[in-house]
This record gives sequence, structure tokens and C-alpha cells, in this order.
Amino acid sequence: MKNLLCSLACLTLCSLSALGHGSMADPISRAYEVFLENPESPSSAAGRAAVAVAGTQAFYDWDEVNLRVPNYDYQALIPNGMLASAGRAKYAGIDLPRTDWPATAMVAGPRVCRFHLHTPHDPSFFKAYITKEGYDPTQPLKWSDLVLMPGGETAALNGFDYFMTLQFPTRVGRHVLYVVWQRIDPANEAFFSTSDLDFGGVVYGDPPPPPVISATVAFAHTSQWTGGGQAAFRITNQTNQNIESWTLEFDWAANISSVWNGVIKSKVGTHYVVTNADYNARILPGAFVEVGCVANFSTPGLMPTDLGCVGIGGFISACTGDVNLDGFVDAADVGGLLLYWGENSQFDYDRSGTVDSGDMATILLNWGACP
Repeated sequence: MKNLLCSLACLTLCSLSALGHGSMADPISRAYEVFLENPESPSSAAGRAAVAVAGTQAFYDWDEVNLRVPNYDYQALIPNGMLASAGRAKYAGIDLPRTDWPATAMVAGPRVCRFHLHTPHDPSFFKAYITKEGYDPTQPLKWSDLVLMPGGETAALNGFDYFMTLQFPTRVGRHVLYVVWQRIDPANEAFFSTSDLDFGGVVYGDPPPPPVISATVAFAHTSQWTGGGQAAFRITNQTNQNIESWTLEFDWAANISSVWNGVIKSKVGTHYVVTNADYNARILPGAFVEVGCVANFSTPGLMPTDLGCVGIGGFISACTGDVNLDGFVDAADVGGLLLYWGENSQFDYDRSGTVDSGDMATILLNWGACP
């Protein structure tokens, strides 16, 4: 009976730890806004663009923009341009720099703000940042854009909301409130929230569409048997710009019976359209993803034709190996890489599945100022 009770207690605790956590509700965060709009058909143009990049699941999981952060060193783990997503490809849609994100009207002075949650964590603390004067909302959000804002330390829990009085400085135009909710426990889990603010005084035109960039595609049979085989499509980003979502197209007189690392969106005749899975939408500069499949075909070695892949572009990266995107590959990038050692992260440059000596070699080969 004792063992049974312990097992039930463990199951309960594990279930609670797997629940969602939280995000800013006032001023509302990008992730929570798209969730409330309905991820299946967002009402805002920015919401639709975010779903086009990240898919719908990211916004059903609006309260889980989280990361484990040893020593609370956020800048070492989250690259410039990826602050909203906490560096996680799953949430890449909220990294899009746009001037039409639904924004909360704001004036300078104290304001009671609300962080909505599903699971309280105690002990924990908040840090709130706001973008500096002169911030350009058409550019990717960088750590150097932010300054710490007083008031986060006043957060107090009431039911399933934390309330804090933030002291907003004088600003003009659109700005960003960036809030970190940090658990104090061995997991060092932090939650990140990005809210758009409008102080008025600036009229922005329609935001430019995200760039469409091409990726290279290579095909290879990995094994064959009578009547079919297994194959792989390798999609490589050879630009200096992130791919945030991608679409692969080809003609192949074969019947694909299963596919992994991609989703077949359509097949008309012999023409296939395959899009990214939720977890591999982002392809960093110099990196690749492989889409595998099993197919039936009568002609041995049958090759697809008219291979092509286009992606929705994101921010421009300085160079491969520049973990913190400061324009240099140096000791700071080695430190950032070591924090992810043995894990599958965006710093797995050689796409071996884990960050290891091969990725360290990439940093050493690119050592110095980025071209």
C-alpha cells in the first residue's frame, strides 16, 4: 500500500509539472493573443503570419514558452532575434518583427499588470524589460534593445494571476514589454512573455511581407527492395538568413506510404507538396533537415524530378557559430554551446542530433569576426 501511495503521489506531481504555466494577459502577450483569437483562424494579420510560421499547436501551448536557464543567464542561452520564442523553433512565429502585432495602448507612469497562469510556482521571481527609446519594431528584437524596468519585484499571487505595478517610462511609438518569470528550484525553469505596446505618436505603414528564400534540396535512396524502398530529401539553408518555415515540392511517380520529419499537404497526380513538422520549421544558416519516406515504385532507382524548396525567411544571422549573434565567434559562443552540450538544440550545427564535438569544431573553424 505504501508503494502504491508513493506511486500515486509521484504520478500526481509529474502530472502537475506537465501542466501549462503562464504568460502576460495585461498587457497581453503575442502568444496569448493568438490563442484568444483562435489559432485555427486568427483575426489579426500578425496572428495569421505567426501561425503560418509556427503552426497552431504553439498557440494552444501559449503558456509554455519556457527554457531551463542555469544561473539565470538568459542572454547566454537565447540568441538575438529569438527572444520572443526563447530560442525555441516551436514558437518561431512570435519572433516575427512586425508593426501590426495587436498592441496595448500605453502611457508613461505606473500601471498594474497581470500575468495569467495555470500552475503557480513558489518560490519564483519576475523581471520586466522594456525596449529603449528609438527601438525599431521592424527589426528583430535584440538583448541590446532592452532595459530593466522597475516593478517586477512587486509581483504578488492572487488566485491564478500575478499582479505587479510596473513603472513605464516615456516612449513614442511601438515598443515591447519583455517579462521573465523565473522559478527558484533545481530545474531553473523560466517562462518568457513578449507584449506589444503602443505609446502613440507614430504611424506605421503596412509591414513588408516576410522574405521568401530558396533552399537547396538533395535526394538519395537509402535502401531499396523489390517494388519500393526508403529515401531521404535533404533541405539545406545556404543563405545567411533563418528559414522559419518551409515547403518542399517535387514530382515522383511513386506512392509514398509513410513520411517523417515532414507533412504531406497534398498529392495531385505525381506532384507532392510537403511542409515542415512543428519541430523542424526553423533551419539556421548552413544547417539542414532531412525528410525521410517509404515509397512504392516499380522502377528500381526511380528518381523524383523538379525538386524545389522555399522558406519564409526570418532575421539575418551574422555567421554560423555565432551563438549570441554579436558579430563575433569567440569564447562567449563556446560558453553558450557548452550549456546545451549533449542536447538537441538550435546549436546542433552539423545536425547529428546532439550538440557535441562536431559543433564545437564548427565554432573553432569560424573563429573571429563574422564576414
